[in-house]
Amino acid sequence: MIAVAPQIVDCPRDPGVETALRCSRCETPICPKCLVQSPVGARCRDCAKVYKSPVYTLGTGHLFRAALAATIGGLAIGAAWIGLMFALPLGGFFSIFVGAGLAWAFTKMMDFATGLKRGPFVVGFAIAGILLAWGMQFLVFDPRLAWSGVLAVGVGAYLAYQNLR
Repeated sequence: MIAVAPQIVDCPRDPGVETALRCSRCETPICPKCLVQSPVGARCRDCAKVYKSPVYTLGTGHLFRAALAATIGGLAIGAAWIGLMFALPLGGFFSIFVGAGLAWAFTKMMDFATGLKRGPFVVGFAIAGILLAWGMQFLVFDPRLAWSGVLAVGVGAYLAYQNLR
């Protein structure tokens, strides 16, 4: 097989700069200054445009529904948590299970409200809802008893983060 020497041409974006490189997609000549390295080779700027995943793209409607779900869910779960605190001693080791339940509930609420979107805003709304649910305990109980839920909040926030990031 005979090797063919690449053609040396001027870069269309940088006149006067000679190059033998070409875009791996459209074969447009590109110089080292204007190439974009991609997982499939050197590309021109037009072919290398990277779009954000639609899973992480939230519109204002998604943000509004997430905020609404965090508020309503936080109030409802906070009321349920208060009821459980009257019925059962949920401190200590059981706080881990309460936290897992909080994470599960807020993950499902965010999934429903945003249409399975992910990202830092969704995580923030879920954690805000968990904090709201916990904060309601300070309205009813002695602060020393309300502070016993901090482990549940930590576990819930961590698991919600892991599920929604």
